[in-house]
Amino acid sequence: MSRILLLLTTSLALSIPATASRPEASPSAAELPAWEPSDGSLWDFIEDVEGRLPDAEAIHESEALEAERTLERSFLHDVTRLEGAPLGFYQDPVTTLAADPLKLHDVDLAGFDIPMVINDDVVRWMDYFTGRGRPHFERYLSRAPKFHPMMHAELERAGLPKDLVYLSMIESGYSTHAYSRAAAVGLWQFISATGKAEGLRIDWWVDERRDPALATKAAVQHLSGLHDKFDDWYLAWAAYNGGPSRVSRAIRRHGTKDFWTLVEKGAFPAETDNYIPKLLAAAIVGKNPEAYGFTNIRGEAPLAYDTVEVGPSISLDVIARCAGTTTAKIQELNPHLRRWATPPDPTRQEIRVPTGTSTSFLAKLSDVPPQERLTFRRHKVGTGETLGVIALKYEVTLAELQRVNRISNPNRIYVGMELVVPVPGVEADAALTAMVTGANTGSSSTSRRTHATSHVVRKGESLSTIAAKYGVKQSDVAKWNGINNQHHIQAGQKLRIHTAESLCSTYKVRSGDTLSAIAARHGCSISELRSWNNLSGSRIYAGQTLKVKRS
Repeated sequence: MSRILLLLTTSLALSIPATASRPEASPSAAELPAWEPSDGSLWDFIEDVEGRLPDAEAIHESEALEAERTLERSFLHDVTRLEGAPLGFYQDPVTTLAADPLKLHDVDLAGFDIPMVINDDVVRWMDYFTGRGRPHFERYLSRAPKFHPMMHAELERAGLPKDLVYLSMIESGYSTHAYSRAAAVGLWQFISATGKAEGLRIDWWVDERRDPALATKAAVQHLSGLHDKFDDWYLAWAAYNGGPSRVSRAIRRHGTKDFWTLVEKGAFPAETDNYIPKLLAAAIVGKNPEAYGFTNIRGEAPLAYDTVEVGPSISLDVIARCAGTTTAKIQELNPHLRRWATPPDPTRQEIRVPTGTSTSFLAKLSDVPPQERLTFRRHKVGTGETLGVIALKYEVTLAELQRVNRISNPNRIYVGMELVVPVPGVEADAALTAMVTGANTGSSSTSRRTHATSHVVRKGESLSTIAAKYGVKQSDVAKWNGINNQHHIQAGQKLRIHTAESLCSTYKVRSGDTLSAIAARHGCSISELRSWNNLSGSRIYAGQTLKVKRS
């Protein structure tokens, strides 16, 4: 049993904010403004890390996490370290102490298996989670049942405190897809170097930081090593946040291993100073949410799945059909798979399918011919290649290639870049297309029609360059115009071209959405969104319906 501390002194009692000074109740989700980052959006940052635009879920989760971080910074700026007794105590000490809005006198520290302390900093974070940060904490609590059973089992197996699950809560909000601006990702927010050091696979095909079970095993291993090194959980957590070298230097410089003393001496940056009290506050509120008004939380179902072994290069839509489920469900069960298919590794690999489907899945998969198991292929950009040339090579449209790879600027490709290319003649299901393109099929609605236009052939033009210009297939242009020899067209010849034209489209804003992210998803600019929706600024709110148009 870890050492349990209780620092509930008179000065602490005096520092409890009076009820009248607490923040007003948070607005409902429908009234919360969607967050708009300043100086560029987070998905631009992730594109630099990933080499491509992130998918819709990564955009949503990352911006939601960054919005919560921004709110935390604002809270810490507004509420400085409490000094002395608040005015409310002097005016009416009996009422102030009796109110005990954070129910500190009811907290049973013996119910925790991590070392606990309640001090001013912990109280401040409890105040945040039950006040300004309440909407975010509600979301974290709803996700907790999905991951806690698996995490508890892994921690218990390693002989570590089960309450370490709250470290994952304050790191990621229990999101498998959320990125931080430090390029950390997953439930335990590993940066690439740390994840690889703990044995996680991170490459073009797979990112095991996103895998709940594998990332938890890595986190258990990492935390065990940090605790063995410092023999103190607070220092281990500080090292998890700020790095073990920083903690070791602080101990040597100040000659103490007491975390709170090191904080008083200014040994750590503010983020690390707040990391431990934030974790303790999350554990106190998280273990007894009803006491703090978190009632009627609809928890997500615990993770459940069958594990099967499959071969390389199988599209997720094929896996979904054989498992009798949707591609979205396969992606949810296998968040570590970054692309549209299993990796082309020569060895067999494990994937997850819905519970009870493993036997029928393997039987159905064995009936699928090898040549029909892959509905997308991979292309590495070579020297001198353009997106138009690549599209012609595979007989797909330039627009389709841009959409599948989430490339907003067709000139923004580089030698060695990996592209996803649809296989002509093989139909991928709608869910897989949405996954690959990052489209939000559940929140957007679009009506489209075919638009015909004429093109007069200029000197030097070929059928391939004309097709690339309009984002259509060369073979289609030939078919529309009755051309038998695709290499023989003449200057001045008039060609009929059919393109898809968007009539209107709407999108319902979700919590965490930004104008920049919505514009990116729908191929338009922020200024166009503002114009179409009569927006004077960037403030939007969850539940709002916006008009969007595709370029």
